Amino acid sequence: MRWVTYATDIGDRAGVLGDDLIHPVPPGVGLIELIRRGANELRAAGEAALASNERPVPLADARLRAPIPRPPSVRDCLCFLDHMRNCQQASGAPPTLKDAWYEIPAFYFASPATIVGPYDDVPISPGSAWFDFELEVAAVIGPGGRDLTPEQAEQHIIGYTIYNDWSARDLQLRESPLAIGQAKGKDGATTLGPFLVTPDELAPYRRDGRLALRVEAKVNGRTIGSGRTDAMDWSFGEVVSYASRGVDLLPGDVFGSGTVPGCCLIEHLSLADPASFPGWLRDGDVVELSVEGLGETRQSVRASAAPYRLAPRPNPDRRPPRPRVNRAPSRLPYTRGLHEVGAGVWAWLLPDGGYGWSNAGLIAGDGASLLVDTLFDLPLTAEMLAAMRAVTDRHPLAHAVITHANGDHTHGNQLLGESVEIIAAAATCTEMRHEMPPEMLTATQVVDVGPATPYFRERFGAFDFSGIRLRLPDRSYEGELILDVGGREVRVMDLEPVRSSDL
Repeated sequence: MRWVTYATDIGDRAGVLGDDLIHPVPPGVGLIELIRRGANELRAAGEAALASNERPVPLADARLRAPIPRPPSVRDCLCFLDHMRNCQQASGAPPTLKDAWYEIPAFYFASPATIVGPYDDVPISPGSAWFDFELEVAAVIGPGGRDLTPEQAEQHIIGYTIYNDWSARDLQLRESPLAIGQAKGKDGATTLGPFLVTPDELAPYRRDGRLALRVEAKVNGRTIGSGRTDAMDWSFGEVVSYASRGVDLLPGDVFGSGTVPGCCLIEHLSLADPASFPGWLRDGDVVELSVEGLGETRQSVRASAAPYRLAPRPNPDRRPPRPRVNRAPSRLPYTRGLHEVGAGVWAWLLPDGGYGWSNAGLIAGDGASLLVDTLFDLPLTAEMLAAMRAVTDRHPLAHAVITHANGDHTHGNQLLGESVEIIAAAATCTEMRHEMPPEMLTATQVVDVGPATPYFRERFGAFDFSGIRLRLPDRSYEGELILDVGGREVRVMDLEPVRSSDL
């Protein structure tokens, strides 16, 4: 049988599927209550619902929730060791696994509070630029048990469903030095659904005692990975048995299988060939997972608000960095903010002027103004544009000139209104198309690169590379371009890179 939980005006209802119709069980009886009674009672409840006179609900018209909307617990296992090998290779490490992976069926606890349905939108974990999905299959416990053998554990599985382990890879890497398990990198969302399928329904797919289900993962219609579930190194019976040692398993407990190899984004990241990487998930991306016999999920990814920042604690064992001071003389105070440097001309300064802390400019005419460059991330650019409103409210931005392709002059372009024409030299436009994707710069904050790691953390740790969609120039020029900015002539010149032969 295939069971669902669906939303109604008076709360969630549980039902069994028959001919694409949901036949509801009596109100107030949830799926956890039904599976607690065991497989025979669950089947009897389904047969009673199918024979009931209550009007069924067309599956196509129902808003499906997760079959178990709030499980007592969620354990995500790592049954596919090839997934772990692929992840290590993606990070530049050898694929060899430590002996413990072959001795222990590993799992970690996920958050029952962030379970989402099979067609719900999924928010990107706050502060993450490396958001990923993972195609898995989940086993759901029926009647509870304790100290189970693998054979007994298989008998305690009441059904299976699709499991999507949404993962913030950058947060996961940032937390890994703590060595205390998964945290914010993994608790953003977990998808279950669309159905809870009972084991008898899947009997035709069993091979040598394991489910052999074909799976496929797509992003925006493009296949990212595919495979079969019988490639598991550890069976569900083994991981459930291991988890039950000295622990009471409860009806509705969920066990994820771990990622079917290839069915996530991080496994396709190659430091040797970064251009082949399909990219991390962004606002508006659509992720579709399909599993033979279990159905499919289809979910849109949505941006989320920036997290509240926490000030780090001082590390008494770390030598404080040497202060960086710009000793160049200036008639203006070298302080953060907008400074008028001439009639209708302003400079936006960001001390200390090191890499990423770039400057920008504003030129105002009569009823129009021109911006010179945006900044390295969206919060910095938003701060600058807000400070400029005292000028741009009276003289709206008409143009933005980009001086060169580096991200600390371009990443904020998307915050400019559609009416703002972005202009750059032809060579700059070409280079922008080949720049490293903005979110990949997050590697400077989370990847351990040996002795250079403290330097990268210090120089790049303050920037937020999440949510950036690089907006390319609307117009290019060669040589020189003359613009009319509210009756004020502005000449834009392409100085070209300096060549060694010119020195």
